[in-house]
Amino acid sequence: MTSRWLISYDIADPRRLRRVERAVAAVGERLHYSLFLCELDDDRLVGLQHRIARLIDTGADSVHYLPWCEADRLATLHLGSSREPRIADAWVV
Repeated sequence: MTSRWLISYDIADPRRLRRVERAVAAVGERLHYSLFLCELDDDRLVGLQHRIARLIDTGADSVHYLPWCEADRLATLHLGSSREPRIADAWVV
């Protein structure tokens, strides 16, 4: 079973930033600079968390994994040029 996750990060070093961005972009849709919406099963979520944990410096960087359920999606407002995120039925990586 898959769940939707908002993943955000603040990475201090440009090299680590690029690596984290590539890891998250491979599995999700960018909503804003460092904010992605990902639909992941438990194994892929844990795999991504382990991969990112190896890439970051926990003393200088931060990564947040926020569950985003259907009720959250329905309550989300889109103003201006924003649009509702589109999540594919399947990801090919």
